[in-house]
Amino acid sequence: MKIINTLTKTSVETPSSSAKTIDFKQHEFTCFSIISFLAKSALLVRLPYRGVLINTIFTSLILISFYCYLRFRQKITPPIWVMTLLVFAVGIDVLGNFFGLYGQHFFLWDFDEYTHFLGSASAFIPTFWLLTITTRKFGHNLPLGLLAFFAVNLTFSFCAYYEILELWDEQYFGGKRLWSPQDSAQDLECDLAGIISAALASVAVVKYHLRWKAMPQLG
Repeated sequence: MKIINTLTKTSVETPSSSAKTIDFKQHEFTCFSIISFLAKSALLVRLPYRGVLINTIFTSLILISFYCYLRFRQKITPPIWVMTLLVFAVGIDVLGNFFGLYGQHFFLWDFDEYTHFLGSASAFIPTFWLLTITTRKFGHNLPLGLLAFFAVNLTFSFCAYYEILELWDEQYFGGKRLWSPQDSAQDLECDLAGIISAALASVAVVKYHLRWKAMPQLG
């Protein structure tokens, strides 16, 4: 219940400050987003070739910076489930490389397809949460469906960018990431399936919680 409260409540307190201060916060948030994007790119472009320890340290630094910025600069405290899902989204890829699971077939899909489906679904939920919290903090109370639509597009854009990173890895860093002409398209297909599944589930859970809150409580 606490998880849903975090997503649905508009309880992010915006301090009473001048419009100039709020505008500065927005620009600051934009700059932080760009820096985070570049740091994540540096992590992902060579992720399969690093050891688990290096990837763990790199990922931890990014996530700690993400948490501290939101907590101390924007006065937003990311819930533990948000951080856990972000760790899982990267960790499933790292562990798959470490244990040599890529290329292995499990039930209906290859392991690579599972990582794209689960990793994208795991990335969508924190994206949805962050988009909801930040838009409300900056005074934009968007409808739930529109927030989900924007979050789907944003998450899928990140997934498409990851496929570009794989191409750059082969072209400029001597890596081997694309195994067939259909590789990127199949990956994006699994990404989109995971994102849409997570979006539908998230919206359904949030709507159910909102209806439950609106019901008269007995006793």
